[in-house]
Amino acid sequence: MADGKHILAIDVGNTRAKFGLFRQTSAKNPEPLEIAARILNQTADVASAFYDWWLSLCVDAPPVAMVAASDPETRDLLLQGWPIPDCRPITVFGFRQIPVEVDVDFPERVGVDRLLNAFAGLRMSEPGRPVIVVDSGTATTVDLVTSDAIFRGGSILPGLRLSAHAMHDYTARLPLLNVDEELIELPSLPGRNTEAAMRAGLFVGQLGAVKELIARLSLSAVSQFAENSRPQVFVSGGGGRQLVSHLEDATFVDSLPLHGLAMLNASEL
Repeated sequence: MADGKHILAIDVGNTRAKFGLFRQTSAKNPEPLEIAARILNQTADVASAFYDWWLSLCVDAPPVAMVAASDPETRDLLLQGWPIPDCRPITVFGFRQIPVEVDVDFPERVGVDRLLNAFAGLRMSEPGRPVIVVDSGTATTVDLVTSDAIFRGGSILPGLRLSAHAMHDYTARLPLLNVDEELIELPSLPGRNTEAAMRAGLFVGQLGAVKELIARLSLSAVSQFAENSRPQVFVSGGGGRQLVSHLEDATFVDSLPLHGLAMLNASEL
């Protein structure tokens, strides 16, 4: 690997554990070198899976490690079996560790992943612009961060995979769709069979919901928070990879919470 301080970022989600290796240079934000994901229900030991990935990178010097999680039980299993003895991870538990002001009713209840997204989006955005972050994973979140670096909240809805499982699990005859395959084009309408109709409803419905939420948050940025520039939109998550090409002026960032963790290493925790 290239020279420079290396930062390990680990985000344990509800469905996947994501691992990222970043390099801190003189640039504003750390450079992503490798990002990988492991599906939790297909991974017997998340610490061993992480260590196998880490060994494959052949990094000489011990890194700085940052860990966050939506799934605290799996996070704790990783920390209990932490496999790099000369690198003790820094765990990010809540909003007080992330340099973004949180203007919602219960700041302590906001998911760490949403706040890391907000922090990373602000660091990547043009100065003076508000930010909207769309993260489409198990759940899809669409959040607003105003240009004064304040997280204003947003919306949470079922993601593509969760919606697909809900249709299958709570009906007698609807099949379970694989929504992890990346779509080049949106499904055509009308769907001419059950699976086609389900796929159209999932993807076009999710896209329509996200577009409407972006539009309404953009209006709120002006009417409630006196923003005078259009929000910059960042999209992340497995579903986000499929949605971004159908969203106007949106930028896809792979595993945005990992970027937030790596950026956090340069800040005071």
